Amino acid sequence: MSLSPGDLDSIGGYALVGRLGSGGMGVVYLGRSASGRQVAVKVVHAQYAQDEEFRTRFRQEVAAVRRVSGAFTAPVVDADPDAERPWMATLYVPGRTLSDIVANDGPLRGRELRALALGLVEALRDIHRAGVVHRDLKPSNVLMAEDGPRVIDFGISHAVDNEALTVTGRLIGTPPFMSPEQFTAPRDVTAASDVFSLGSLLVYAATGNRPFDGSSPYLTGYQVMYEAPVLDGVAEPLRSIAERCLDKDPAGRPALAELHRMLQTLPDSAAQVAPGADSADTSRQASHTRPVPQGLAAEGEGGTDRTRTGYGRRGRLILVGLATALAITGLSITAVNTGSHQNSASPSPDASPPASAPASAATVTPPPQHVRWDYQIGGAYTPPTGVQVVSRSFEDAPAPGVYNICNLNAFQAQEDAEGDWDSDLLLRDANGDVVYDKDWDEAVLDIRTDAKRQRIAAKVNTWIDECAAKGYKAVEPDNYDTFTRFPKYLTADQAKALMKLLSAHAHEKGLAIAQKNTLELVPYRASVGLDFAVVEECGEWNECGEFAEAFDNNVLAVEYTAKGLSAACSGWSSTLSIVRRDQSVVPKGASGYLRQTC
Repeated sequence: MSLSPGDLDSIGGYALVGRLGSGGMGVVYLGRSASGRQVAVKVVHAQYAQDEEFRTRFRQEVAAVRRVSGAFTAPVVDADPDAERPWMATLYVPGRTLSDIVANDGPLRGRELRALALGLVEALRDIHRAGVVHRDLKPSNVLMAEDGPRVIDFGISHAVDNEALTVTGRLIGTPPFMSPEQFTAPRDVTAASDVFSLGSLLVYAATGNRPFDGSSPYLTGYQVMYEAPVLDGVAEPLRSIAERCLDKDPAGRPALAELHRMLQTLPDSAAQVAPGADSADTSRQASHTRPVPQGLAAEGEGGTDRTRTGYGRRGRLILVGLATALAITGLSITAVNTGSHQNSASPSPDASPPASAPASAATVTPPPQHVRWDYQIGGAYTPPTGVQVVSRSFEDAPAPGVYNICNLNAFQAQEDAEGDWDSDLLLRDANGDVVYDKDWDEAVLDIRTDAKRQRIAAKVNTWIDECAAKGYKAVEPDNYDTFTRFPKYLTADQAKALMKLLSAHAHEKGLAIAQKNTLELVPYRASVGLDFAVVEECGEWNECGEFAEAFDNNVLAVEYTAKGLSAACSGWSSTLSIVRRDQSVVPKGASGYLRQTC
């Protein structure tokens, strides 16, 4: 990826020639020394350079990487944690991330899976021998080089002889790949924590599914701590090995030497799929949506614990007890690449359209990146000066002279418009009553069967046709995340299946298509066929980095609070397109209208 406006062109004597990735705390560049040596250079964002706690953590990361030396890690070659902008250069390792490979090419089988498993055990052996616990082993932190995997990003690692930093109310890690003790006693984790993470990672590598995969970080954390892992599709002997690694009790997990012996029993030939499992392609795209734990009810189940951010069209499930105790953030940034180092948050999709996309998809033009934009789904008005991208309701005409995105409701019926849908396409509860998203008084569409998805897509596609005929350049199907609010009825797989139908049709019409919110499905961005993201409140919820990484910074962010705008602007004003709108997104001149930018 080329450098972005405002990027440094050199640091520490290294010429920076392109971006490899970015995260909430910094950017990773491809650097070149005077002799031509290529390195991956992690540079801390300017605002965090003034944070002494973060500087201390960054010094610990540099020290940790320097202590680790092995064939399956990327060594540090230079660093200055005390510079005005702290930075660290590690050996540049050409290779895609494990998350990218699984999301786009499918799960690993046979010799590939065996080599990955053994290589990661050897990497952890070297890390632990150096007295370091990685604490963030996940698919996007594993580079798949030609000669074996490389474990990267020690941003939240902990040397066992260091005093742990005191971070009040903050957990650091990636929930689907964290160990139970990282939630309950994060300052006391041991090497056994990395073994738990390895178990989750190997399940993902073998099936494309995460063994703990809730509809929010809080639900995922609950599953990690209290529920059995989902191991559908994991064949023996890996299934039994994974069960040992994923023991809730650290003492019950195998030591690395024992684990290495067990993993040598993995077959070199393509592994047999576990009885009852889907095909590799199906399992790669599957995402388990589990029952809500007792005490947490979703809308439609009589519960009140579900909250919507209240602004725009986004919804969340929050496990109240856990949400009160935990604030899960990501301090790590990862040097990863599609063909080299491309950054990706948990987990990272490829930036390209899926291989199955129609030939006409080549004519699709995503919106320009890092430009002024406006969000007008509540009513159209003349775009402010300098605006280059506008999102409007499909009922409105596109704005002249700018890139226009057509917003339409694809997973719920518009308020008071349920009569436009066949009765059997409305989701119903056990009593036969229509299920409503009560925050918006919208009937939820029944996407549970392929036949119904085909009929729903046929209707939505007529609106996409209207968008194309009016001159829009892209479509923004809203409420992709409906399944997270109604887990009693709907699943992630069903949402992805419908979105695939819409993506294919949009591309046939020459329209780009946006992923609206739904961080849970970022890993499937490429396989579903999504080109860019429209994200509400990523600053408010500390999610901008994960969307930026997944969509190569092609992200249009809308905030609804001063706090959210400040957070988005402080971290992403040089990278993403950001605007603040009023909660009802009313047109200019109407009561309550508000629009601000960085």
